[in-house]
Amino acid sequence: MTSIYWLGFILYALFVVYIGWRSYRSNQAASKIEVDFWAAGKSLGPWATGLSISASFMSISWSCVYAVQLIYWYGLSALWLLAIPWLIVMVIYYILTPYFRKLPAFSQPEMVAQRFGQSVRAYLALPLAFVFLVWGGAEIFAAAKILSPILDVSFHLILAFIAVVVALYSFLGGFAAVVTTDKLQFALVAFFVISISWVAGNAVLAQESLGNVFNSLPSPPKSDSTALSMFAVGPALVALTLLAYLPGWAVETDIWLRLQASKTNATARKGVAIAAFNSVVFMAGLPVVIGLAALYLYPPSGAEIPSELSDGGAIFALLIRDHAPALLTALLIVGLSAASMSTIDTCSNVMALSLSYDIIEPYLAKRKKTIDRRIVARVMSAGTVILAYIYALFTDSLWDVFYLSSGILTTTIFIPMVALFRKNATRLQVQSAATAGFLSTFIFYFLEKNGVLQPLQPEWLSDTGLGYIMWGFLVSFIAYWATKKFGNTDTRQYSAAV
Repeated sequence: MTSIYWLGFILYALFVVYIGWRSYRSNQAASKIEVDFWAAGKSLGPWATGLSISASFMSISWSCVYAVQLIYWYGLSALWLLAIPWLIVMVIYYILTPYFRKLPAFSQPEMVAQRFGQSVRAYLALPLAFVFLVWGGAEIFAAAKILSPILDVSFHLILAFIAVVVALYSFLGGFAAVVTTDKLQFALVAFFVISISWVAGNAVLAQESLGNVFNSLPSPPKSDSTALSMFAVGPALVALTLLAYLPGWAVETDIWLRLQASKTNATARKGVAIAAFNSVVFMAGLPVVIGLAALYLYPPSGAEIPSELSDGGAIFALLIRDHAPALLTALLIVGLSAASMSTIDTCSNVMALSLSYDIIEPYLAKRKKTIDRRIVARVMSAGTVILAYIYALFTDSLWDVFYLSSGILTTTIFIPMVALFRKNATRLQVQSAATAGFLSTFIFYFLEKNGVLQPLQPEWLSDTGLGYIMWGFLVSFIAYWATKKFGNTDTRQYSAAV
């Protein structure tokens, strides 16, 4: 069956490259790179917007591997650590979409630069590029971990193959190709997750009735409560998770891109509503089914997780190997490939936007260089995928990946974006907040991981392992507040469109 698995994988790869080629041909006459390459001509309808947002979060690393892993670790209370914060953010986007779309700029660094000057642009663009580099690398890593044993090929070879395919169609088609493939990828990802849920549920019900399953579920390995408890993770971890995720996700670039690329405010809002519904199904409901089924089928021994689960990250691979029919597995390979490529292309597109649109293109324009900016954008779109591939080579923990990267959005990007709406905010405040937040988050992260912070923090904070996010956010706020008196002569009025 390995040959059939490979055939499905390669046919899908060729198809998405073809979509990129079609987008490339249709955009040859485009004159404005900002609209055509980065924003798909600002022509997205509600389903294109909603399914594209959905495809970006319905990823292998995030809503599949990590969401299921959390349910296995903590039971139902794990919903507080991913699904519930994301649903809160969807509500925020639905309410604020008309205000976001009034902002007279395309990217967040550009918005800040319009108010505080072009020199500020890189202070946001570089951290944003780093965050999406991390997310793209995590996605390549998670997909290769599942695909390599099924395709019977080395981890590093499949890692490179995925990166090359995404780099190729991102280079050719830009954001239009990303959105076009996202719609197809959403359907395939939905099929993949629904199928795995069916496989897991069927495997459990073949052994026990549903009532007996709930009564015999073992306790999760990282919880002292039952798997059905909604409060096992504790208030401290929930509070720090909300601090780490909500502010940063509320200013997340890939969602803003899709809202900006929608036709109208109503279209964008409908897209958010579609994405919110899909979030309930594919980030909460089905991961719960898969995670609890895995807890029953592969029970931990106290706090010790079976080694074959790779700390819970290999649940999908084991369910496919042990319980999926061979022909269904071939289709699941295509769905798995779609899920991984969907998120990788989104992350690489945002990373390329931050580097090309917000740093390289303004530099070329300032020096009146004649290089075709579309070529720069295409090269950056492909190059960022390769950078994500390099990062994937050093990835080993999705917990650290998502908390650290989301924490950087919160500690580095959130306060400068809030400063846009404060009349007396200054350039120096924005620069100091972004710089202090970015650097201090990394410093406190390494201090936390090496046990330096543990004796200096309350026990409840040390137990979460997330104190570095709170300290990074606090340092960013202090830097913003402390430099206020130095920036009084640098305040500029924002565009009347705000």
